[in-house]
Amino acid sequence: MTTETFVRESLGPQPSATRESVRAEPRDLEEGPPGRPVIGSAGWYYEAGADHGAVWKANRGKDGGWDIVLDWAPYVSERLVLIGEDGKSAGRYYTITIGADTLTKSLADLRTADGWNDFSDDSGAASRAIREVLLNIITDQGKRLPRTPVVAHTGWHRLPDAGLTYVYADGRCHPGDRLVRVIGAPEPLRQAAVPLERTATDAECRRAVDDIAAHGWASLMALAVGARSLAYSLRPVSAAFVLDAAPNSGKTSAANTARSLLLTTRPHAWPPVPTKGMSSTATDIECALDFEGDMPTLLDDIPLTRASSAAQVREMEKKLELVIRAAGNATEIKGRRNRDLTAKPANRIRSIPVIAAQMLPATMQESLYRRSVVVYLSRDGGEVDWRWYKSGGGQSLTVPLRTIGDRIIAHLHALPDADSHLARLEDQAFELLNPHLEAVLPEPGDTMDGVITAAVAMLSGLGLVAAVTDTSLPELVDVVAAPLAASLVRQAARMDAQSTAQDGVATAVGEVLRNAFSRGRLHIRDDKGVVRPAVSGQVEQDQGLVAKRDGSGWEGKGPAAYWLPQRGPALGITTKNLNMLLKASGDSRVNCYVDRSLPDALLQAEAILRNTSQKDRIASHRVRVGTENLRLLLLKPDLIWDF
Repeated sequence: MTTETFVRESLGPQPSATRESVRAEPRDLEEGPPGRPVIGSAGWYYEAGADHGAVWKANRGKDGGWDIVLDWAPYVSERLVLIGEDGKSAGRYYTITIGADTLTKSLADLRTADGWNDFSDDSGAASRAIREVLLNIITDQGKRLPRTPVVAHTGWHRLPDAGLTYVYADGRCHPGDRLVRVIGAPEPLRQAAVPLERTATDAECRRAVDDIAAHGWASLMALAVGARSLAYSLRPVSAAFVLDAAPNSGKTSAANTARSLLLTTRPHAWPPVPTKGMSSTATDIECALDFEGDMPTLLDDIPLTRASSAAQVREMEKKLELVIRAAGNATEIKGRRNRDLTAKPANRIRSIPVIAAQMLPATMQESLYRRSVVVYLSRDGGEVDWRWYKSGGGQSLTVPLRTIGDRIIAHLHALPDADSHLARLEDQAFELLNPHLEAVLPEPGDTMDGVITAAVAMLSGLGLVAAVTDTSLPELVDVVAAPLAASLVRQAARMDAQSTAQDGVATAVGEVLRNAFSRGRLHIRDDKGVVRPAVSGQVEQDQGLVAKRDGSGWEGKGPAAYWLPQRGPALGITTKNLNMLLKASGDSRVNCYVDRSLPDALLQAEAILRNTSQKDRIASHRVRVGTENLRLLLLKPDLIWDF
C-alpha cells in the first residue's frame, strides 16, 4: 500500500506502553558511555523520553569522550504491525514524538527525507548519515514495545489471536476489548465515526425506521443497502446501487440514510461526508473505496447534464466502468505491479458502492446496468420526501441510526454462521419480492437474472434492521417491494434499449461500408498504402477494386480503407471519411453524429478496437501506412465480411 503520514489522533486512543527510559545526566569519562548504544550504528549512543533526549557520538580523538550531536532524540511510544489480507505481517509503523510533534510514520517513510518533513523540531537531521542513525534508534526502541496490530481498511478482520473483529473508521473495535488500529482514515471521516454522547432507546429506533418508511420507499431501500453493506465481507453482494435522479429529488438524503448508520457529520448535520465525489480522480475514488470496508459508501455526485461535453461524459463512463465492473466481478479495481513487475496488492471494492447521479451517461454500457441495481427518483414522485429531510427529519434520525448501526455489527458478530443466516434472509426477501416482480416483469430474461439477485441481496438488509429493532421484515419489505419491482422494470427497458442501440450502430456501420465497397465509393489499400486486393477470401468488388485496363494493377474510387492484418486484424479509416460515408448513406442509426462524437459512439457499440496505450485518444490509433503517419479508427472486419 502507499505509505502515508498519519497524526497520532487518527489511530484512536493510545495504550500506555511499558518501556525503559534513560534520563540524561552529566557523566565523567570513567562512568562509561552515555545512554544506550545505537544497535547498528557503532560508536553512537542515545537516550529518549517523551520530553527529553539526546544523541552522542564517540570522539575518536586522543582525548576520547563523547560529543553531543543532537540535543533531542525520537521517542517511540507504539510499534504498529500492519496485518495483510492473509493475516500475516505486511509492514511496520511507529508512533514517534519529536519535540511538540507526535506522528505515526511507516518504516518505509522513515527511510526517505520526505518522511521527516512533518516534524518541525528535528533540527540537525538533514543528512542521510544522521537519518540512518535515527532510524536505528527508532527500531531499537520499537523492539522493546508490544506489537499492536494495524489494519488498512475498516470492517471485519480475522486477527491473529483475536478472531473476528470489526474496526470502525475512528479506530474503535467490536468487541471493544480488542487492541487494533486502523490507518489511513481521512480526518473528516474519522471525526464523523466518533461515537455520539448517547444511544437511542428501543422505542426511538423503531420510531426512526417507521419515519423513514413513511417518507419515501427509496430511503428505506437505501437503509437496506447500508445495513447489508455492514456484512459485505461475511457474504459479498456483487453489484452497485445507483440512484438515478433529477436535481433536488432527494438522492443524497436517501444515500445519507444508509451512511448515517456509522457516520454523523460534524460540526453541522449537512452535507454528509461522502466516500468521494465523482469529480475526484479515478485513483482517489478507488483508494477511498478500498479503505471503506463493510460500511455504507457514497460516491456523490455525477454532475452530467444534456449539455455536458463528450469529454465529460467519457470521463464519467470511465469512472463508472472502474467501480461497477470491479463490484460486479469481485475483482481488483485496477491491477498494480512492483518495480520488478511482480503482482502488487491492488485496491478492491469492500462494500456495496452507492452512486448518486443526476444523470447517467446516455451511452453507459448494458453490461454495467447488469451489474447494478438502479433506483429512479423524481422531484415530486414520492420516492424520497426530501422536504421532510431538509426541514429536520434527517437530523432527528441521527442518534437512532447510529444505535441501529452498532446493534447490527454486534448482531453479526454474535451469529454462529453469518453466511448461512444472510442466505436465509435473502431467501425470505425473494419470497416477499417475487409476487410483485411476477406482476410487472413475468419474463425477466437472462439479462435481468443477476440484477434481481443483487436487488434481493440488498433488500435482505432490512432483515438485519428488523432483527435489532424488533420490527417485522414482511412489513418493511411491503413498503419497498412494489415500487422496487417497478424500478427494475424501468431498468430492464433501459438495458434493452442500450443493447439494441449498441447492436444497431455496429450493424449499420457494417452495412454502410459493405454497400460503399460494392458500389465503388470506398476502396481497400494494404498496410503499405498500396491499392490491391488485400483481404484474402473476399472478391475484388467487395473490396471496392477493379483491374486497370492495361493490366498493370488495381484502382478504386472514393476514400481509402487500410487492411491491417497485424492490428487484430482491423480495417483502418479516418474519422472524417467514415462519417462522410455514414451521412451519405441516410441511415438514421448512424447519420446523426459529428466527427467529434462518432469515435465514442463506435467504441460504446464495440464496433472499433480500443486504444490502450494513449489515454487521451482511446478510440483512435496512430498507424504508420507507407510514408504517412495516420490517425485511424480500427474497425472490426467481421462487421463487413464473413470469414
